[in-house]
Amino acid sequence: MIPHGQSSFFQRLTYIGWFQVFVVFVIVIRLFILQVLYSDEYKTLAEENRTRIRVNFAPRGYILDRWGDPIVKNIKSYNALIVPQECGDLSKALETMTSILNLSSEEKNAILKKAKIQPRFIPLSLKTNLNWDQVAKLELHNTEFPGIYTEEGRARDYLLNDHASHVIGYISSPSRKEAEKNKLFMMPGAKIGKNGIEGYYEQEIRGEIGQRSIEVNARGRIIRELKNTAPKSGNNFYLTLDKELQDYVSNLLAPYKSAAAIVLDVHTGEVLSMVSSPGYTPSLFFNGIAHEPWKQLVNSPYAPMINKVISGQYSPGSAFKVVIALAILEAGISPEEKISCPGFMMLGKHRFHCWQHHGHGAVNLAQALAQSCDVYFYQMMRRLKIENVLKIAQKLGVHQKTGIDLEGEQEGFIATPEWKRKVKKEPWYAGDSVLTAIGQGYVLMTPLQMVTMMAQLANGGYKIRPHLKLQKPEAEASGKESLDLNPNHIQFVLNGLSEGVNDPKGTSYRARITEEKYKMGGKTSTAQVRRISMQERLEGVRQSSALPWHLRDTAEFIGYAPVDNPRYAVAVIGEHEGWGSVFGAPKARDILYKTQQIMDRKELLKQETSPLTPKTGSPHVQ
Repeated sequence: MIPHGQSSFFQRLTYIGWFQVFVVFVIVIRLFILQVLYSDEYKTLAEENRTRIRVNFAPRGYILDRWGDPIVKNIKSYNALIVPQECGDLSKALETMTSILNLSSEEKNAILKKAKIQPRFIPLSLKTNLNWDQVAKLELHNTEFPGIYTEEGRARDYLLNDHASHVIGYISSPSRKEAEKNKLFMMPGAKIGKNGIEGYYEQEIRGEIGQRSIEVNARGRIIRELKNTAPKSGNNFYLTLDKELQDYVSNLLAPYKSAAAIVLDVHTGEVLSMVSSPGYTPSLFFNGIAHEPWKQLVNSPYAPMINKVISGQYSPGSAFKVVIALAILEAGISPEEKISCPGFMMLGKHRFHCWQHHGHGAVNLAQALAQSCDVYFYQMMRRLKIENVLKIAQKLGVHQKTGIDLEGEQEGFIATPEWKRKVKKEPWYAGDSVLTAIGQGYVLMTPLQMVTMMAQLANGGYKIRPHLKLQKPEAEASGKESLDLNPNHIQFVLNGLSEGVNDPKGTSYRARITEEKYKMGGKTSTAQVRRISMQERLEGVRQSSALPWHLRDTAEFIGYAPVDNPRYAVAVIGEHEGWGSVFGAPKARDILYKTQQIMDRKELLKQETSPLTPKTGSPHVQ
C-alpha cells in the first residue's frame, strides 16, 4: 500500500507528465500548420521581408498630328525616391535631403502626409526631374542615405505647350480614388492622363506596366535582381489636327482676353483645329501644381481651364437665322416675299430694333440673310409657330451633344413653351418667339454645336460626328445619315451665306477672301450680353464697347469654304469683342484661307507621306 503522501506526489507527476504531453502535442500541431498547411504563405512573407517590387512604367505613346508630326513626345527624367521602412527617421531624412534636392516645406509636408496613408515599404517620390548635380550627389554618397535611390523615368514634352492644352490635356499623379482601381498606381512615378486626349484615350496611350523584383540587404541595398518583366510601350496616337494650323489659330487668338475657334472637315467630321484661348501649360501638372498657380488659373475671369469650344454656352445671335430661314422655307413661305424694314418693329408697346438703325428697306429672304436684317426675321417669326423652329433645330442638333471624343462637352439649350411654363411659371409670349428669331432669349449653343450645324448644311444635309482620333479612310467612308432636310432649301441658305460675304451689301464683305478658289460663305453674329439701359443712353452710351468688358457683346461667326465645293467649316467666338463683322468675320477669313492653303499643300505630298506612318518611329525616348 502506497502511503498517502507518496500517492499525492505520483499523482502530481502524472498531471505534469500529461501537461507536458499536451504542450508537445500543441507545438507539433502548430509546427504542422506553419510548415505544411501554410508553408507557401509564410514562405512568401519571409521572401517579402528581403525582396522589393519596383514598378517599370511603360513609355506613353507619342501624340501626333494627322501627318505624323509629333505634338507630344517623351523625354528622360531622373527622379529621387525614398523607402520609409529603410531610411529610419523620415523627418530627419527629409531634412538631410532639403539642401541637396531643394525641397520646400510644402513638398516635405506632402511627403510626410502621404507616408501616413500607405505601407512603409512602398517608396515615396522625393523629387522629379533632377539635374545632373543632384543625381551625382545622391549616387556618390548613396551609402550615407539609406532608403534613398534615384531612378530613370520619362516626362512628357508638350511641343505646342498651351496652344493645344485643351485638346491634349495633361498627365499627373493618380488621386487616391484612381489609385484604388489599380494598386500599382500607388507607386512613385505613376502618372495617368487627365483631361483631353491624354485622359480620354488613357488605355491606348499608357501601355502596360512592367515589374522588377530585387533582393535587398538589411540596409535596403540591392543584392541581386530576381525577376524583371519589361513594360509594353503605349500606342502612338494620331490626331485629326494639323499641327501647323493649330499653332496658327492659337497665335491668331492669343492677343484677345477670351476666345475660341474650331475648324471641321464638313464631310468626315475631322477636327482640323480646336483652340480655346487662353490655354494653360500642361507640364505644370506633371508633379502636382502648386497652390498659387492653381488659384490663379481657376479664379481667372478668362477661364483658361475651360475648353470653351465644347463647354462654353453662348447665345448664337444671328447665326441662328440659318435655322429660322430653313423653317421659313419648310413652312412654304416664298423666299422672294419682301418685308419692309424701317429699323424697328413694334409688338404691342414694345419696340424691337434692327441692328441697322435706319433700316434695310424692302428685303427678301436671301437679302435678309446676307444683310442680317433683324426686322425681316422678327416679322417672319410672328407667322411661324415656335414648333416649326424647334423641329429644324432638332434635326440640326442645335441643343444636343455632338458626341465628340473629349470629356466635358455641354449641351446647348432652346426653350419650349412647356419648359417656360414649368420652370418660369409663365406662358410663352410673342416676344419670346421674336427674340428666338435672332438667336437671343432662351437659346444657347456651344461653338462645337455651331460649327457642326454649319458643316452639316455645307455638306448638303448629312449628319457628322466631330472627332479627334484619326481614322483610316475606309472607316471615314461609312454610310451617310441624312438630316431629312430639303436639299434645295439648304442650297438656298448657303447661297444667302455666300452673298453675306461676297456681295457688297453683305455684313462680311470687308472680310471676304478674294482668291476665287478659296472664297468663303458665312454668317456674322453679335450676341448681346445685356441691353444698354435708358440711363446709360442718357449718359451718352450708344455702343456696348463703352461698357465694362464683361458686359460687352460677344462677336461670333460661322462659315464654310470654298463656296463652290464646301470642304471646311469654321466657328469663331470672341467673348465681349463686339461686332461679329469686326472680330468674327476677319478671324474666320484668316483661318479658312490658311486651312485651305495648308491642306492643299500637304495633300500634294500625300503619296509620299502616309498619314498613318509616324516620322518619329517608336514612342520611346529618341
